[in-house]
Amino acid sequence: MANRIEEIRSQIALQLAQGIGRVTHRRLVDTFGMATRVWTAGPEGWKGLSWLKSPAMSSLLAGPDWHKVDMLLDVMDKIGGWVMLAGDDDYPCWLGNIPDAPLILYGIGKKAALSNRAIAIVGSRNASVYGMEVAQRLSRDLQSYGFCIVSGLALGIDTAAHRASIDVGGITVAVTGCGIDIPYPRNNRRLARQIVEKGAVISEFPPGTPPEARNFPIRNRIISGLSRAVVVVEASRKSGSLITAAYALEQGREVMAVPGSIFSFKSNGPHWLIKQGARLVESVRDIIDEFEDVAGYRRDTIVDGACHEGARPVDLGPDEAAVFDKLDVYPQHIDKIAQGCGMPVSKISGLLIQMELKNLVQALPGQMYKLTGQKTE
Repeated sequence: MANRIEEIRSQIALQLAQGIGRVTHRRLVDTFGMATRVWTAGPEGWKGLSWLKSPAMSSLLAGPDWHKVDMLLDVMDKIGGWVMLAGDDDYPCWLGNIPDAPLILYGIGKKAALSNRAIAIVGSRNASVYGMEVAQRLSRDLQSYGFCIVSGLALGIDTAAHRASIDVGGITVAVTGCGIDIPYPRNNRRLARQIVEKGAVISEFPPGTPPEARNFPIRNRIISGLSRAVVVVEASRKSGSLITAAYALEQGREVMAVPGSIFSFKSNGPHWLIKQGARLVESVRDIIDEFEDVAGYRRDTIVDGACHEGARPVDLGPDEAAVFDKLDVYPQHIDKIAQGCGMPVSKISGLLIQMELKNLVQALPGQMYKLTGQKTE
């Protein structure tokens, strides 16, 4: 135990040292086998390292800043967090097998959550109603198959995926681009507290690290690394979600994408991925089909009938059936629905209320309406 504590402190000291970045940190540990040996090697041990640049050498010569290390560990203790090192028995094997796996993980919550079979759901921060609902539905349905949901705790799609997992009592893991003691985004502070009850919030960045833009592409490799597949829901071509997808390909993970409206730039990313060969996802079955080892899975299973896959419900009157046929999962204004049905708005309004009571239609702000599930021909 004492040796492990020494190794944790030595790893953190290397991470905090000026001039020693992520790559140099890893190279030093790989060279000497342990962080403690890096520090005890001394000038004689370091001088043969031709790749070691002068700022890093200066930090090594100055020695570890144990005061900073102990302050950091005090912060972790106060927030109820833990530190996990690559090589620990509970370090997730899927993450450990990727190139450039993080040497240190800081976390709050359940360590075991990191080793669950997981799917990443990522996408736009400024998501549409459609995108949010897709993320929620996929997250809920994947939980029913025993999958943990991994995402980045950002607003939009990430938030929808995490929250839906919690709502059904599932396990979700959030990977942040800042210190785990930094409430970011602030709107998700309560969500983060809920996540750690059964899952975990983790980061490779030490406590106190601000949410700088450069951190988020780096953390994305952890999101994909923890997961068997990455599902992209709404993203522009320049979105960080596509960086996560690129990492997934490098790591040998499955890349999947949800199609969207051709009129929305938020569909550009998923559509581009599909053109490149990503699996098109219309329902949870498209994801589950990739994993034959899922306990209890049958290809003819539909989770709770959640997608309402099938023809028009049989208990609709003629006018309701006409409205149903004009609706889709994409929101439409009541005026457009009335025009398509050839009925006055006042009558359409009454029919939509009746269909809401049957859980077939969802009312949205601005007199917009959509089906609650997927319609098939």
